[in-house]
Amino acid sequence: MLLALVVALTGCTASVAPAPVALGPLKIGVLIPFTESAIDSDIGASQRRAADLYLKLKGGALAGREVQLVYNDESALDPSVNTVRIKQFLEQDHVQMLLGGAGIPAAYLLRDAAEAAKIVYIDTNASANALTRANAGCRPSCKSTFVFRSAPSSWQMSEPLGEWVSKRGQRDYFVVSADDAFGAESAAAFGEGLAKNGGTVTGRTTVPAKSGADWKKVVASIKAQPTKNVFAAFVTDDAEGLVGAWGAAGMAVAGYKLAGPGHLADFQVLKTTKRAATGVTTTFPWSNELDNAENKRFVDEFKKAYTDDETGQPLAPDGYAVEMWDTMQALEAALKTTKGDTANTDAFIAALEAVSFNGPGGAFAFDKSTHSATQDLYVREARASGGLLVNATVDRLGSVKDSGQ
Repeated sequence: MLLALVVALTGCTASVAPAPVALGPLKIGVLIPFTESAIDSDIGASQRRAADLYLKLKGGALAGREVQLVYNDESALDPSVNTVRIKQFLEQDHVQMLLGGAGIPAAYLLRDAAEAAKIVYIDTNASANALTRANAGCRPSCKSTFVFRSAPSSWQMSEPLGEWVSKRGQRDYFVVSADDAFGAESAAAFGEGLAKNGGTVTGRTTVPAKSGADWKKVVASIKAQPTKNVFAAFVTDDAEGLVGAWGAAGMAVAGYKLAGPGHLADFQVLKTTKRAATGVTTTFPWSNELDNAENKRFVDEFKKAYTDDETGQPLAPDGYAVEMWDTMQALEAALKTTKGDTANTDAFIAALEAVSFNGPGGAFAFDKSTHSATQDLYVREARASGGLLVNATVDRLGSVKDSGQ
């Protein structure tokens, strides 16, 4: 009788499923320029605020798994610095995935490192078309199973704008852009959109990126040519320089109209240039003026958490912040599917490919083939509101997918 009881108990014990292995913290390496001395620090500082806030509101965990964000400062001047810092992420910090890439060169390095290490990388700002496209010889880069993009590509922001303005009779444009990949890709995409409705680029000039250009001379050269519609592709300090000089030269009063991809009139640009940006038209997958529950929550939480150092007023989020917010929301959704696990890379990638949610800008998903973000796109115009300029939405273009394969 005793022997039978022992056997029965042994059998019951053997049939019990083993307890799930507890997942340790998910360490994520984030390469963005966030220190004051870094070029394009506006981008990184804003994205760091968004990532930290999102995680704080979730109690430091996503889908029940503790998350540790490991930051490193991105360099726009020396690619070798970024190589060293990415290596540090992988070999010293032992991160399990990568985020960031304010600039295109850094994003390419992060892409290559992620593919070599077989871990996921999500691009949170760099707009390089090549990052999520199939290119011969992978030059200058190409899509990868391990790479996703939560930010819009150059094509997504500029080609639809070219179509939109040309449909409204603005068919001739003069183009001015930075002499980098963002400038070249944006200009080409805008021209492609113009051509669909019989529009043409009447002339083009480029400006050395991040060079401290003489913007007064740049704008004077624009004013010296006859085409009144102008497309410009610049970011951060360069955008501030162009828009400020545009206003000082009285371009709007002289009948000139300025349009460009979203970052041309991002929050910091509007704040710095004040009324100079009035009337600037941009396309971007978000505006802080959007009237939806997710955006209201995002803007409200951001303002509660952060204060503007210059004014002492609540700090409003910008387009860079929403790119990172979307990234964190996508990551959380994928982790819910995998129950927090990222070790099974194939399952984690499949979960990211299936992500679909409504973020501050509306519907968000990753294209399963390219891993680029498919997002609602808005045409915005800088207008006065409450003593400030805001990017008021004037049209919704619907869900826009990058044209690459």
